[in-house]
Amino acid sequence: MAPRRPRSKAPDPETIRIVVVEPTALMGLGIREALDGEPDMEVVAEVRSPDAALAVAEDRAPDVFILDVELQEPATSAATHRLAQEAPQSGIVVVGGEDDDASILEAVEIGAMGHVSAVAGPGELVAVIRKIADGEDPLRDELIARPDLIDKMMEGFRESFRRADEPRSNPLSERELDVLRHVAGGNRNRQVGVLLGISEQTVKNHLSSLMHKLGVPNRLRAVTVAVREGWLVLDGVTPEVAPPEGDMPSPEPEPATTASTVSTRKS
Repeated sequence: MAPRRPRSKAPDPETIRIVVVEPTALMGLGIREALDGEPDMEVVAEVRSPDAALAVAEDRAPDVFILDVELQEPATSAATHRLAQEAPQSGIVVVGGEDDDASILEAVEIGAMGHVSAVAGPGELVAVIRKIADGEDPLRDELIARPDLIDKMMEGFRESFRRADEPRSNPLSERELDVLRHVAGGNRNRQVGVLLGISEQTVKNHLSSLMHKLGVPNRLRAVTVAVREGWLVLDGVTPEVAPPEGDMPSPEPEPATTASTVSTRKS
């Protein structure tokens, strides 16, 4: 867990300065509206990526970053790690994804101090922001109340240490690698299903299976392991991304094979 961060020196020391990191303008507007009525909070910037947040961090001196991004996407995860390292005076709140437990563990991995579910009300977000601005660590408190999540974290660490020096053959099926390839491209479960012509539930089943095989607690760790072992090759390519969810057709039978944008390799 990241150490507690003191509140940064803003022009008005009583105002909590916030930078919203939200790829979608409409969702960013919703977050702003949730905070506009709070007299002690000010949204000083809204950006579309963690990289853009880094660019404004020094000038805007935020107390808190609110991140509503796909942490499973490797490039986004790496940029978020840099944000936590290069702006240590600012706390990070992660807005949860589809799998809330996995989202909490991802928030821990990137050094966040707060986490709220994607379906949380404005009051919960406001409360977490205030706690972080006051030097508390609500994500740590959430973990303390969830020993099952601590068990998942410890098992992931043990498995990583156990297998760190062992040569590994690829335990994943071709279909599991296909799913992981599109996850690495930043696609949500439903989008992966559309790209592969399978149902969203089938995608979830494949993810559960491959995470169990790799001994990892979430999709980000699965991508990391697969890339490290050479089963997924991401360098120098542009992942295939499904259209926005509102424009997506229903899954169809298995599509014809197309040129892969991210290579998969079986050992």
